[in-house]
Order: sequence, then structure tokens, then C-alpha cells
Amino acid sequence: MKRKSVGNSTKFVPEVIKQYGIAYEIHQWIRCLSWLGIISGVLLLLWISGGFPPKAWLLLLQATPQLPHLFNVRGPKIGLSLGALVALSLTWLALWGAFLGAGMAVILRWGHNKSIQHEQQVTKTGWEPTRSNHNGERKRTTTQFFNPAEPFAEPSADARAEKQQAPTSPLVKARKMQEMDAAVLRTENVGIGWDAGIARRFKPNEDNLVTLHSACTHIGRLLPLDLYVVADGMGGHSHGREASHLAIRCMTQAVVPNIISCDHITDDFLVETLVEGVQWANQTVHESSQQSGVEMGTTITAALVFDGSAYIVNVGDSRTYIYREREGQLSQVTRDHSLVARLVEAGAISRDEVYTHPDRNKVYRGLGDKDAVKVDRFTVALHTGDFLVLCSDGLWEMVRDKEIERILKKYAVDPPRASASLVKAALEGGGADNISVIVVRV
Repeated sequence: MKRKSVGNSTKFVPEVIKQYGIAYEIHQWIRCLSWLGIISGVLLLLWISGGFPPKAWLLLLQATPQLPHLFNVRGPKIGLSLGALVALSLTWLALWGAFLGAGMAVILRWGHNKSIQHEQQVTKTGWEPTRSNHNGERKRTTTQFFNPAEPFAEPSADARAEKQQAPTSPLVKARKMQEMDAAVLRTENVGIGWDAGIARRFKPNEDNLVTLHSACTHIGRLLPLDLYVVADGMGGHSHGREASHLAIRCMTQAVVPNIISCDHITDDFLVETLVEGVQWANQTVHESSQQSGVEMGTTITAALVFDGSAYIVNVGDSRTYIYREREGQLSQVTRDHSLVARLVEAGAISRDEVYTHPDRNKVYRGLGDKDAVKVDRFTVALHTGDFLVLCSDGLWEMVRDKEIERILKKYAVDPPRASASLVKAALEGGGADNISVIVVRV
């Protein structure tokens, strides 16, 4: 299966314009130089053409009503002078149009960058606005669901009034303080980054991700149960987005409910539950592809954190890393199911060549290609201070492992800032694809 194309172009000029647009969004000096060039060009054009409107336009307007008289006086020779005047007028028109278009493009870019900066400012306070926030009460679990698509809903007036009228006994206050503390700890321990990327800024984001926080009883203890999933859609635009959304939905509906309804939780059971969730997601995407007659697919990586261990699965080239704070070392847990990964394993290319190889976007295993898929599985023991990083190839292709490691070291106590910094690094590295990342501190 071939991944979506990353802005390929067969024509030189459009490619140069696209690359200039990417550089314009990244580097401030290019933006300043662009403004300076436009202003200097306009001033030079005003001086050469004799002001605005150009003298050639005024002369052409004056000469047009007198063409019959001039033809009688000068004869056919007047045609040569008139042609030169028309050509000069069209030249000034083209130049003024070019400068006007460039100015409008720069203004639109400036306004767009302002909106992006606002979004990134919001991201620095936590993670992206989320699609829904469900607090469901079950026998043994309370679950929160996060997906970066729609904002939180503000509490209604009735809800605020009810909150104000609620009992304020010391016991109730203590419980509320405990709930607030738990929420703060959870927010600080998870950071989410989600961006369309520079090259795909005005196209649908084909990535989807989710964090799902629950709790269940196990051997007489109440333990947190956390699920993290990143899916990178393939198939182009809405088809890739639909595939990754289906995969996320299947994982959230299958994994946690099956675990909390089980009376005897084992390592094998947890891994098999994850694998079954991925298989269901694969079957769902495959059936949707067959019914619509459109080729679609998605990569996926998921991590289930429970009782001191991380149970990890993956299909495709979305990755899960672990960073050991006490060792200061980042290591990749998952294996990429891509052509370049096979070439690295065979010793045909080095790991550094993966980032520039022309076939780096080709994966040989993904969800939706067939009615069944092989799922890689891993179990990792966790220690206090460890980090889990789940990301799509839009992040790791733009940010090398050493840079990811450096950012995690820098923001070791602040996962939201770490995730925002990783997204920023991916944009500065080119932003050639959609970017998704979840940073979890144990």
C-alpha cells in the first residue's frame, strides 16, 4: 500500500512557489524580506512609470479617440507607435497586477499566521480543544475521552446554579479538592499535539488521536487504566480522515469496556484485547473501503497503561517511543512496517537515509488493505519518570530521534509543553505532513 503523496509536483515553478510558501511560514527574515521587496518594487515602478496611473495609460486614453485623425495625418506609420504604446501599457498593467497579487498573498499569510499563533498559544496551556468530554459512571470506572476536533461545551446556567447551591460541608469540600487535584495531575502528565502541517495547512487533517482515562478494580485495588491511540489515515483527504476516525472509534469502543467487564485481568488478556481492537478496526476500515469502492487505510499505534506496564501494538509506521528519564535515553518500541525499514534491516541503507529516501512513504502493512492484518505487540515495564511518546510519521520524519530526546529532557516535568515543542520542531523541519503526538509521563 502506498501512503498519501506529500505535496509532489511535476512542474518546477509550482514547486518553487510551494517551497517558498513553506519557508515564508517558518522564517521571520523571509517574511520581512518579502515585505521589503514588495514595497521597494512598488516605489521603483512608480518612479519608472511616472506615477500612478502610469503616463502610458493616460496617453493611450488620450490617443484612442483621435486614432482616425492621426491615421489620416501620419498614415500607417502610426500603427507602430500605437502598438508600442499598447505593449507598454500592458506591461505596466501586468507589473501592477503582480505586485497587487503578491501584496494580497502576504497579507493573507500574515492573517493566517496570526490565527496559528493563537492556536499555539492555546496549546501551551494544555492540549488542543477536544471533541467531547464524557464523564460516564459505571460500576467500576469513570472515563474521559479526548479528541482534537471540537471545543469543550461551556456549562449551562442551570448547571452553574446547581453548583452554587450544592452542599458545602467539609467532607464535600475535601472530595472536591481531591477531584481537582486528580484533574491537575492528569493534565500535567499528558500532552497532546495535533497540527495539519505547513504543506497541508488548507487540507483536511487525516490524523486522529485519542486519550482515554479510566479506572477498574484488580485484585482488590482500584487502578488507573489509560489508553492512548494515534492513527494516520491513508487514501488522500477525506478518505484517509475517515479511515483513521473509524480506527479510533473501534479502539475506544472495544478495548476499555472489555477490560473493565473482565473479572480476571492478566497480561495476555490485556494484549489480546488490544490486538482484537486493532483487528476490529481493520475489518471496519476494509468493509468501508469495499462498500465505497475507494481505497483507504490507516496506520495505528496504541499504548495501554495499567499496573506499572505499557501494552503496545502497532500496524504501519506510526511509532511509539519510550524515554527513560533516569537513563536520559530515547528508544523506539514499535517497528515500522515500511519499505525503508526493511532496507535498514537488510543493511541496504542507514537509519539516517530513511528520512530522505524517495520511497519513505511506502508502507507494506496497514489497516484496511485486507480483511485481516498482522499486529505487532510489545509489553514494557514502566518506572516513575518514564515517558511514552506516540506519534505519526508527520512528526518523526521531521524531527530526528536525538531532537525528540532533547525536547523531552528540556520539558521533563511538563508534557503539554513537550508536545507543543515537538509540533513546533516538526513545523520548523518542513511540516510536510499532518502531525500528531501524545506525550505521557508516568
